[in-house]
Amino acid sequence: MNKKLRLWPAALMMMVILLLLNPGFAAAHAYIVESVPAANEQLTEPPDKVMIHFNEPLQKAFHAIKVTDSSGKTVNSGESRFPDGETFILEAPLQPDLPKGVFAVQWKAVSADGHPIEGTYSFQVGAGSGAADTRSETVVSSGMPGADLVIIRWLIYTSLAFLAGIYFFQLFLLPAGAGIRPDWSPRSRKLMWGCIAVFAASFLLSLPLQTGIDAGVGWSGVWSEPSLLLKMLRITSFGEVWLVQLLLLLIIAALAIYAPKIKDKDNAYIAGTIAFLLVLTMLLAKSFIGHPAASESKVIGIAMDFLHLGAASLWLGSLLAFAVLLPKESTLPKASEERKQSYFAVIRRFGLWGSLFVGLILISGIYGSLQNVPTWYSLFHTPYGQVLLAKCVLMLLMLALAGWNMLSGRREKRKLGAGVWLELAAGIVVLALAAVLTNMPTAMSSPGPLHVERTLENQNVISLQITPNVTGVNDFKVQVHDSKGQPVEGIQQIKLTLTHLDMDMGKYEIVMPGGKAEGYTAQDLISMAGKWNVHVHVLTAKLDAWDTDIIIYVGNH
Repeated sequence: MNKKLRLWPAALMMMVILLLLNPGFAAAHAYIVESVPAANEQLTEPPDKVMIHFNEPLQKAFHAIKVTDSSGKTVNSGESRFPDGETFILEAPLQPDLPKGVFAVQWKAVSADGHPIEGTYSFQVGAGSGAADTRSETVVSSGMPGADLVIIRWLIYTSLAFLAGIYFFQLFLLPAGAGIRPDWSPRSRKLMWGCIAVFAASFLLSLPLQTGIDAGVGWSGVWSEPSLLLKMLRITSFGEVWLVQLLLLLIIAALAIYAPKIKDKDNAYIAGTIAFLLVLTMLLAKSFIGHPAASESKVIGIAMDFLHLGAASLWLGSLLAFAVLLPKESTLPKASEERKQSYFAVIRRFGLWGSLFVGLILISGIYGSLQNVPTWYSLFHTPYGQVLLAKCVLMLLMLALAGWNMLSGRREKRKLGAGVWLELAAGIVVLALAAVLTNMPTAMSSPGPLHVERTLENQNVISLQITPNVTGVNDFKVQVHDSKGQPVEGIQQIKLTLTHLDMDMGKYEIVMPGGKAEGYTAQDLISMAGKWNVHVHVLTAKLDAWDTDIIIYVGNH
């Protein structure tokens, strides 16, 4: 067995370990960074509008702000809108001279990654005992996505992967020598058209499906109000990408019809190559919607998502070709010995490509995971992390089966059999899990309780604990130990200074009086999700000062 092939399982295991040990930080779904009026604010004069500022741009469709008084009566004077040139700010005008009282603000929007979000908060006009005490709340469509969404996305991913693999098999694996351009067998063409048909059907259904999700109306609501589809196509990123993919689909279908009529084999090969590149472009277009579109490093996020989906698609599609096409490939030599040599030549040719695909899957997969899974806690305790773990386990199984199948191919003792079918089945399930992950809130919104340690130059260790580490009231605990793990005594005061790293919100301090060697505690408010810097300042009775900075990520829930 090739030495590189023996190292694949170990390499993948190391990558999974790195994924778990090196969590990263990135933006979650959109959340409020500022509102006017602010949540629970008491105003002396009535406002003329409500303005909500988010941490990331919103889709310019399917948004609303509804303001009601204590009796439930709507006090808006117009619909929600974006100020000129703004995509981060949503506002709605109010009726003039609102009376004194408590007012509730209900809002909804679609974040940059296509997930619907909504929330509520209250404010009060004038003083009185009826002051609102409702915290600002942002709710993201959570939990597992609906079965219809998962099935349609899975069919899209699987049909594109199979289509890419069929073209790859025909153009780059099947030729037995330089200058040879094998014809497409009837079996290959039937399989190609089957993949195109499945993709076309699921792709067309994806438009009303996503429209219903974003508009909050479901399938029946979309069919009863077709104008929603036009709105989706005109002013959302999903609609723009969908139109591009529709054009690509029509060109791919036209090439599939036209290519068999080309008599010159070189020109037919060029037409097939163009179709193959268009299928890859389809995969690239999908990276412009979803989580990569909302990442802090958008270009890198999109590139990594494309490499991940593209490499996985070519790997899985090639498996389909090995399982369905290669054993009965009519373009291979008829003579038994020559056919056997050509059969195994195709398998060996895939060895280098397979190594490349695995490498790209590992690198891009780790990058994507680090962007969406901030902590060990979120990996094991959120639906996103749990589905990701299941996907990693199946990838390990696929890699083990790939090593076995490649070993069989190199020894040329027996043809690929049940092993390649098992590998293919595992890959199909992986794509189903990918469809689930694409439409789930990431684990960034639930990083879980925080426990971080920092070693100072004097070898003392400062540990910071924040529970539950979400917006709202949290318990803070700081402990200081020496190099032997014993509590440091004689501490006069510990002060935490919190600074938000995504927005300019100033600084606020939490002071913990000294005299508690077992730990210093406080209860205070964290006003916003996202990335914070916590500066820990320890002052001893001898007026020595110890300082360290700790970057934390606070969740929405």
